[in-house]
Amino acid sequence: MRKKLGLLCSLVLLACFPAAGQTFEVQQNGSSQPAPQQGKQPKGASAGSQETLGWGASIEVSRQANAAEAALKRGDYNSAVTFAQRAANAAPQDFHLWFLLGYAARLSGQTQLSVNAFQRGLQAQPNSVEGLSGLAQTYVKMGRTDEAKKLLLQVIAANPRRINDLLAAGELFVQTADYQGAINVLQRGEAIQPSSRAELLMALAYQRSQQPELAKQMLQRARSRSPQNPEVLRAVAGYYREIKDFPPAIAALQEIPNKTSDVLAELAYTYQLAGQKQAAADTYAQAAKAAPAQLPLQLAAASAELSVNAFERARGFLNQAASLNPNY
Repeated sequence: MRKKLGLLCSLVLLACFPAAGQTFEVQQNGSSQPAPQQGKQPKGASAGSQETLGWGASIEVSRQANAAEAALKRGDYNSAVTFAQRAANAAPQDFHLWFLLGYAARLSGQTQLSVNAFQRGLQAQPNSVEGLSGLAQTYVKMGRTDEAKKLLLQVIAANPRRINDLLAAGELFVQTADYQGAINVLQRGEAIQPSSRAELLMALAYQRSQQPELAKQMLQRARSRSPQNPEVLRAVAGYYREIKDFPPAIAALQEIPNKTSDVLAELAYTYQLAGQKQAAADTYAQAAKAAPAQLPLQLAAASAELSVNAFERARGFLNQAASLNPNY
């Protein structure tokens, strides 16, 4: 459990601040993202498709595209794929509809369909940053990071002030241990539009490249910008855990209001590292009670209670764990 929580904490920066781009959702955290915009055209089919389709057909294309966008907003990704595919098939010359399909397919987990859709749209509009960015994100999800990097750099070269793609490229470079490359593109993004997300990513890049003072500066800057943001505070805690300075790590986590079970578990883990067994046991117990269906938390709470000789409390968490999975 400790190893699992340690890995979670070391990676927490990579889950911070989901990108605001329409086709790029680097966070991959399952949250609903907005559907791709259609420029200044009406929702659904673009003007080009309406010029070449009959009146009734163009209305139907718009209806299907609007239905896809509505499904995306409510998180019904499979339905979004169905509607977007109908719209794209009815107006195959409209690259926006193929990008809409690619985006919906990625969110629904149909990555090859997503690739095919983005590539089909890019045949009509090869230099579209929307399409290139969306295809890059699908490649990220498929683990094809080299191809994703190449596309993102192409997008940035074509539009160097496209902030979301600069941040996405920086995050991807961090994930692939290209820390100097990450710092370079993130600094460009920070110069255009300062943000806590860029600062947290730079902090992680500096930390991983053995530049702790620069990492600390970036974390302090992010904290000043977003003092109440839970992910910023978790990132600060992660930094101090990394350098084994546990009191400020604990203090940062304690500042988070309305702590989720994940935050409570992280705080308990930090107490353990600091040698505060009773505080760790009490906090793990809070986390386990807040998420009674999470087996790892029940086991962690039981273990922490045993470490302070609280056998009856440990038994209660073990019984809960057994009820979740009696054959574990």
